[in-house]
Amino acid sequence: MMSTSKCKMEDLPKELVISTLLRLPAEDLRRLKSVCKSLYSIITSRPFIEVRRKTRNSYILVKYEDLISNNHVISLLCDETLEVVYTQTILSDTPLMDSMSSKDRVVKVVGCCNGVVCLRRIDMYVLWNPATRDAKIIPDGLYKSNPDKKMFQRREMGFGFDPKNNDYKLVSIQRLFGDNRRPVRPCQQEVEVYSLKAGCWKLLPGIFPTCDIMSAYSVEGCNGGKMFSWLVCNDEYGEHVMSFDMSNEVFITTPLPPCIIERSSHGNCRNSLMFHNASLALDHRVKGGNNQTETHNIWVLGEYGVKESWTNLFTVGPFKLLGPSIRGFWNNNKVLLQVRGGGCRHDLILVDPSIRKIKDLDIHGTSPQVFNYQENLVQINATPPINLF
Repeated sequence: MMSTSKCKMEDLPKELVISTLLRLPAEDLRRLKSVCKSLYSIITSRPFIEVRRKTRNSYILVKYEDLISNNHVISLLCDETLEVVYTQTILSDTPLMDSMSSKDRVVKVVGCCNGVVCLRRIDMYVLWNPATRDAKIIPDGLYKSNPDKKMFQRREMGFGFDPKNNDYKLVSIQRLFGDNRRPVRPCQQEVEVYSLKAGCWKLLPGIFPTCDIMSAYSVEGCNGGKMFSWLVCNDEYGEHVMSFDMSNEVFITTPLPPCIIERSSHGNCRNSLMFHNASLALDHRVKGGNNQTETHNIWVLGEYGVKESWTNLFTVGPFKLLGPSIRGFWNNNKVLLQVRGGGCRHDLILVDPSIRKIKDLDIHGTSPQVFNYQENLVQINATPPINLF
């Protein structure tokens, strides 16, 4: 029998090594990648990454500005209990940390899917994997580097995952402006897509947004895996959903239910997009009580492009006007609410509308954003560390 004191990792069965590695937390795997080439090869292989991803728990990721440290941070909440698992400064342990951690910089999450987070600060976009502490700045698009396109300005950016090609992508919508710095009429728009796998941008000739992106109700779209959606408005459909399919690289138009369009025409409603489980959801807020309250009607979309597939799921409220804001959902119809704390602080709470039960989620900061998150060891910068033996 082999002496344990002389046993080397190379002497162990590969199946045993892989089985052991699959049980380790991401932080330990991150360190082990720097130990030797054989471990690096196993941990960064696609089969290992896929097997581990399917066995890991899901989380709720909350990005907010911490009032104590004044840093932009994320907290991961266990999807089963909503207890905070850990909190870290965004881009921690990466060379890019200082570029986005300062309190005088506005940092937003564009989207989060398949374990990767897309961050935006002004015109800089970064892909970040919190599990591997791996990050990459997205290079400027073709329009910024082309003098002939100087009158085009980036108006919107969407992020998603292309499962057909196992690729992360960003879509950029450019709007043509005139010498007076106003958008040209009729609308002229062009589209380019960045592929993480290819590491470059490409133009999509002949692919045009179905609506003037200047009509988007918010600069923040809604990310749902291979679809990125905006709430927009035009003469043909009125207010509707415009989505970009990351796999097929086309835009899809989904009209809103007729009753919502009719009600919104009276000016006493507001709409916003989010996700309920894996489905695109619409928060249709209706004023009441002499415009002193708002009731939230939650609609869920069954199929993109099909108006008849909207379903009115449930109602939350009424709440005081400009009071709590819905940030997400948990365990079917329980609601994650942003409420005002002291000063500029926002608190995140869980509300069960059926029994009117409230739970404090111990998230206290400003400008919270909520996403579904599943840990993934995918490499964003796939360059092996030097000095591996």
